Amino acid sequence: MDDNIKIAILGAGHAGFAHAADLSMKGFEVSLYEVPEMAHTISVVKERGGIELYPDPSTGLKGGYSPVHLITDDAEVAIQGAEVLFVVVPAFAQAAFAKRIARHVRSEQIVVLSPGNFGGAVTFAAALKQNGCSELPVLCEAQSMMYACRKKGDEAIQIFGYKHGLGVAVFPARLTDMVIPKLQEVFPTVQAAPNILWTWLSNPNAIGHPPPTILNAGWIEQTDGNFLFYVEGMSPSVLKVMEDLDNERMAVGKALGLELTPHNQMGKIWYGHQGYQGSTFRDKERNPVYASIKAESKLDSRYLTEDIPFGLVPLEDLGKLVGVDMPICTSLINLANSLLRRDFRQTGQSMGKIGLGHLTVAQLKQFVEEGYSQTPGLT
Repeated sequence: MDDNIKIAILGAGHAGFAHAADLSMKGFEVSLYEVPEMAHTISVVKERGGIELYPDPSTGLKGGYSPVHLITDDAEVAIQGAEVLFVVVPAFAQAAFAKRIARHVRSEQIVVLSPGNFGGAVTFAAALKQNGCSELPVLCEAQSMMYACRKKGDEAIQIFGYKHGLGVAVFPARLTDMVIPKLQEVFPTVQAAPNILWTWLSNPNAIGHPPPTILNAGWIEQTDGNFLFYVEGMSPSVLKVMEDLDNERMAVGKALGLELTPHNQMGKIWYGHQGYQGSTFRDKERNPVYASIKAESKLDSRYLTEDIPFGLVPLEDLGKLVGVDMPICTSLINLANSLLRRDFRQTGQSMGKIGLGHLTVAQLKQFVEEGYSQTPGLT
C-alpha cells in the first residue's frame, strides 16, 4: 500500500464519515469535505480533529480514534493535491458537489462516485462542464457504498459491513486498466466492472429497498419503522416480489450483453468474510451485517425517494430501450407514486434526462467504452 496517496472524501454523511475514519486509520492522508450549508455536520469532528471509529470485529477493520488530516467546507482546499476523490452522497446531490469542485478539479485526478447509481458519471461530467471544468477528470462509479454503516452522534461512526469484491466501472471504459490498479491501492479487493452500464444495473438498493418498504407500508406507519427491516420485513411473499423484480433487471442486463450478478448472490460475494452464508433471497435474513438494521421511520425516506427515481425509474426506461417487459418494476413505481403523491417518472432519472435518449443500443455501448469524443452527437 502506498501510504502517500492523498484522498479527498466529499460528503460527510454516514458513509463519508466511514471512508474518512477508516482510510485515515490505515495511514492515508485524508481530507473530509462538506458543503457550507451542511457545515454543522462536521463542526464537532473538525474541533476534535478526527472521528471515533467503531467497526464490527468481523469486518477486520481497526477501531478507535482516527485523526483526519483535514476537515473543511472549502472545496478547493479539500481536493488540492488529492489523487483520488470519493464522492459519497445520494444521487440527487451529485451534481451539486460537481458544481463545487468544477473549477478546481484536475484532469489527472480520479473521481469515484460511491455509489454511481444510474447515470452518475454522465450527470457528474455534465455538471462539471456546465460549471467551468475545461478538462474532465477520470470518472468512476462504484456499484454500491463500500461500507454498511451508521453515525453514532456527531463524532463517531459504526461500521457493520466492509465489502470485498465491490465492482467499480471507469468512464470511459477504455481507461479501466490504467485506473483500477490505483484504486486497489486504496481498497485492495475492488474489482473492475466492464463499464458504467454494469454499475447502472448493479446497485442492490433498487431491488432490496422499494419492495419491502412498499409492501410493509402499514407496518412502517404504525410502528415508525420499529422492526427489523431485513429479517422481519422480508417475509416469503415479499421476497417473491424482490426475486421477480431482480429477474427483470437481469433480463435488461442480458439484452445489453452484460453478465450481471444476481441480487441474492451479492451478499455472499461482499460479506462472505464476515460470515454470510447461503445464496437465496431468504438467506438475507441470516446476513449478520444487516440483521440488526431497522426499517426507515417513515415512507418518505431514501428507500423510496432515492431508490425509485434513481433506481427503478431508469431501470424501467432501459427496459423500454432494449424491449424487455417490466411489469413488477412498473407496478412498484406506480405504487410509490400513489403512496407519496408524487410523479417519480417526472422527477427521476432517465436516458433523456442524462442526454442519451437519442442513442441506439449500439451507440450507447460505444459511448460507455469510448466516451464523449468518440460518440457521434455527443460533446
